[in-house]
Formats: sequence, C-alpha cells, structure tokens
Amino acid sequence: MSHPVGAPLRDRMDVEFIEADVEIGFNLVDLAEQERNLGNLPLATRVLHDADAVFQDIQRRLERGPERNRDSFSPLVEELRREIDAAAGRVSRPGE
Repeated sequence: MSHPVGAPLRDRMDVEFIEADVEIGFNLVDLAEQERNLGNLPLATRVLHDADAVFQDIQRRLERGPERNRDSFSPLVEELRREIDAAAGRVSRPGE
C-alpha cells in the first residue's frame, strides 16, 4: 500500500504493521488447515485462535488509524475473517 507524501512516520508504520498482520493471519489459517489435514485438531484450533487474535489486532489498528486505511484494507480484512471462519468450521467438522 502506498503512503501519502509527508505522512507521519507513525502512520506509515501502522500501515506496515497492518500489512504484516494480514500476512501472518493468512499464514496461520494455512497452518491450521495443514494441521487439520494431519489430524492434529487441538493444534489446528490453537492456531486458529492465534489467527483470530491477529485479526482483532488488525481491527484495533484500523479503528485508531485514518479512515483511508480502513477503506484500503477493508476487502483484505474481510477476506481474512471469512478464511478464519471457514477454517474454524472445517476444524470443528474433521471428518468432512
């Protein structure tokens, strides 16, 4: 994501933290799916819990940041939420 010219360093850092958190969130979902496929449901559940904590952190950062960040990240954050929820549903139904 580009940063407005002259944006305060804090704003740029917040954007970078959000970007990193989004990437971590998706990676955690992938890891949870791998653990589910290996039959390690307790670890898959814990990893999804961590993904949800990352999602909550993203939400907090977006709430306290400028509106342009919320608008820019909204589609990606919504997709992360959907992926976490879908993975959680699959982990709770291991036989499917």
